[in-house]
Amino acid sequence: MKRTFFILIGVAISICTSCDQTEKKQLSDEEIWKLGWRMIASSMDENYLAADLQFDSLRSSTEHMDRSFLLQGLEVKNQLGKIDDIKTIIEAQDDKILQDICSEDFLSSFEICANFAEEKVDNKALQIELIKMYINDQAVRGNLMDNLIDKYQIDSNEITKDTGGKVVDESNRIRLNEIITSYGFPTRKLVGKDAMYGIFLMIQHSDADKEWQQSQLVNIEQAVKDGDMMGSNYAYLYDRIKVNSGQKQRYGTQFANVDPINRVVEIAETEDPENLDERRMAMGIMPIEMYKAFVLKNL
Repeated sequence: MKRTFFILIGVAISICTSCDQTEKKQLSDEEIWKLGWRMIASSMDENYLAADLQFDSLRSSTEHMDRSFLLQGLEVKNQLGKIDDIKTIIEAQDDKILQDICSEDFLSSFEICANFAEEKVDNKALQIELIKMYINDQAVRGNLMDNLIDKYQIDSNEITKDTGGKVVDESNRIRLNEIITSYGFPTRKLVGKDAMYGIFLMIQHSDADKEWQQSQLVNIEQAVKDGDMMGSNYAYLYDRIKVNSGQKQRYGTQFANVDPINRVVEIAETEDPENLDERRMAMGIMPIEMYKAFVLKNL
């Protein structure tokens, strides 16, 4: 999967997206969730005009918006050159939200983002080490992560040339376990948002040591509760552990069969399938049918 996909499956974080006093059209939580993902889908298809209308509909329908929807909507407006709209929206955010979004390249040039563009962490050296591990995790999977290489000024000569992945996954797992033993499970305050996402992926890819992988689920759960990781991170790891142990998954993130030739996508056995989308919504994951279509489209 491309990194952008992982990024888009993000967690619900309450964000004030409009401070005007106009009356909001009332939509249910489910309707807002589906509209947000339709906006993301339109954006991914580069149908920015439709995505912009959907984003504006979201803003007029709710006073709070998921971080993933907010960032994607702002990116849409950036693609359309609607700089004044972006400025108005980001100026309505509080410091916590600005800290979360201003590190995005397309927002960092705005004056209000000047004090928030660089995420401050307690352990810069550990952050860089984890970022390198994250980049290596993705490099062996064909994702070169040029954005992170540039952002953290990583020497490209330090990136692994191992295309098999097993050596990198093992070394990452061993080193990550050492880090957790020394520091406790890292926090966003300690190492930053990007490194925390890399930690999730390294644990997700630790299938060679399923016992250790399962032992980290409680740490991921706590990180989500603390706002240091996305709810989708917990959902993906939970399902992977269950499927690896021959049990039913809960969130429908793992597949039993993907056949691009015959256009068939089958998720692995899932508990209570009638209420699957309700659980996915709670974890900030896209509707299941959209997920299946996305996987087929991006093979």
